[in-house]
Amino acid sequence: AIERGLALMQDATAETGGTHQTPRAQGLIEWRDVCLRFKDDAPPALDHVQLTVQPGETVALVGTSGAGKTTLVNLLPRFLEPGTGQVLLDGHPLPDWSLPSLRTQFAMVSQDVVMLNDTVQANVSLGLSADPARIEACLRAANLWEHVQHMPQGIHTVLGHNATQLSGGQRQRLAIARALYKDAPILILDEATSALDNESERLVQDALQQLMQGRTTLIVAHRLSTIEHADRVVVM
Repeated sequence: AIERGLALMQDATAETGGTHQTPRAQGLIEWRDVCLRFKDDAPPALDHVQLTVQPGETVALVGTSGAGKTTLVNLLPRFLEPGTGQVLLDGHPLPDWSLPSLRTQFAMVSQDVVMLNDTVQANVSLGLSADPARIEACLRAANLWEHVQHMPQGIHTVLGHNATQLSGGQRQRLAIARALYKDAPILILDEATSALDNESERLVQDALQQLMQGRTTLIVAHRLSTIEHADRVVVM
């Protein structure tokens, strides 16, 4: 297993980026005639996709499993590369962006939340300098502050492996607090409420409404409740 891991690290080509950078993107996203196949003999995951999302717009992507919704949004931080066509942010093709600057523009909340075996504070700030007052404000906005207040050491409580001491809804709201703290101009919500019961979903929905204000938002969803506030629904 170690040999395979080392071979993968050695043989995988390094990610490359351009020189364009900006502290905060406006949030205009364009997919121009984008095609993508995961294997040469496989059917296309994306087939000549044309889509423009305006700054500040909330667009929901709906469709059956395997329709390419997650693939489409994973092109944005360049987790995937299109086979043909172009993806642009603020009029600049993604390969022209410096990778650190590009990835600073996105906050993602997915259904599979990964938490660190560290404090609440470290999980919210996630590598950024920790400001306790701002962390509290983000936890309040995510409907989680009341719970954190009653923890043994508050925001300095260690959450354990993947925050298993929190419920699914609480972990999801912690991910929303993390996205709020990052304060990125573009928000990607990938099935962010799919695994929750109704009460947890209501709290998460309230938190998401706070998070989406003033941001370009892409929502991948199956539930109607998640997309009812969208400006536009794109069916794939």
